[in-house]
Amino acid sequence: MKTSSPQDRLLKVVRPLAAENGQVLACLKRGRTGLKRPDFIWHYLLQSFATMGRASGWKGLIENRDNYNRVRYEALAALTPTRREKQVHDVCRASKIRMPGVKAGYILECFKYVKKMGGPERVKSLLLAQPNREEKIKFLRKFRGIGPKYARNIMMDVYHKEFRESIAIDIRIKSISKVLGLSFTDAEYMKHEKFYLDVAHLAGLNGWELDRLLFNFRDEVMKRLIGRVPQGPTLLSSEEARFSRSKL
Repeated sequence: MKTSSPQDRLLKVVRPLAAENGQVLACLKRGRTGLKRPDFIWHYLLQSFATMGRASGWKGLIENRDNYNRVRYEALAALTPTRREKQVHDVCRASKIRMPGVKAGYILECFKYVKKMGGPERVKSLLLAQPNREEKIKFLRKFRGIGPKYARNIMMDVYHKEFRESIAIDIRIKSISKVLGLSFTDAEYMKHEKFYLDVAHLAGLNGWELDRLLFNFRDEVMKRLIGRVPQGPTLLSSEEARFSRSKL
């Protein structure tokens, strides 16, 4: 008896799931105005660090306006270096984000980098001036703490036209790869991404659509693949999902 390939197994799940949730995907694309923000780069850096490792961190750092306002670029710029460092560490702990000390270090280093380049609006202009997707990824990866996933996800969150054929490989997608019997090292990010892009195209989707489908409906994907949800990341609440991978 011929065994179905990982690609075929996933396609059998993705095709009907996409058809069932077409309106959800359409809704996620609408009203995407995040790129218009003057502080675009700073806001999405904060959002990246808030959700890095645990999407629920969004609630403590982004949804909590008191915490968020204390680490806005303008708020930090008004402080002395010593007070700025203390405030960032205090907010990261109060927000209950994962690895608060590490994230505080990322925020402080990114602040220095953004300031050196002339502030958030100047950085946004420099980013958008990069000639293609690959150069934009390289630009974003220069920020402390931003790896290949978030260098894609920042631009995917605003549905940027150059990032619609991208996959933000996170722990949820890695868990799907695992049950499919696939194994990729961190150095094989592009190979891992290509597997999912190929599935997306065969299913009549672009990469962004598949990425958001797998992220927001990961538990349902697992149930249809193996009949149960393995221990690990669970389906996010609609609020967490909306802001961790879709909010603009």
